Amino acid sequence: MMTDKIKEVRKIIPIPMGEALRLLKENHGDVEKCVYLFKSKSVIEICELVGCNEETAAEFYEAEKYDFNRTVSTIREAIYDKNYVPIDGVTKEGIRNILQWLRIIETEDFGMSLDYQLLDKALETMSLIPALEKIANTVKEAKRAKEIIFDGYKDTDSLDEFVRRHSKLDDNEAFQKANKEMNLRLTIIKEELLRHMRNL
Repeated sequence: MMTDKIKEVRKIIPIPMGEALRLLKENHGDVEKCVYLFKSKSVIEICELVGCNEETAAEFYEAEKYDFNRTVSTIREAIYDKNYVPIDGVTKEGIRNILQWLRIIETEDFGMSLDYQLLDKALETMSLIPALEKIANTVKEAKRAKEIIFDGYKDTDSLDEFVRRHSKLDDNEAFQKANKEMNLRLTIIKEELLRHMRNL
């Protein structure tokens, strides 16, 4: 009997089995009451987290099929879009340029991406976006390091010279820091760029 009620509660709201059992025990097996109380509690928590009213929270919560995390994320994105203020100098073209550079990181590697023809413009645009300014400056330092290490290098130089310079770059602190940060934050950077893109 209790197993069926647990299944029924979990069919309506996506909660762990232990949570469903606890709710049912606290509410004497009343499935409707469990669902109502859980939804009400979640709506209040959502309001506290994102700063919206209960009506908005309840509407989004239902639309997201009672997935708490997705609801919070969706409301935050909606609030971001509603309050979006364009940044002077940030254009769709500029964002596309950055996304093109990020694709080079994904398909090749960070070191190769530093040779991207429009990297300076991409970093200039990134620097205008507060959430990306720090990483843009980190990449600028890595680019400077590569330029110094490869200063005077020609395609006709020996393979040993190419390897020596790349090894030196790989050991460079600024390069290592930028490489690590870019690879760790690639998804977050893309999400931030797409937020701006959809609002321009």
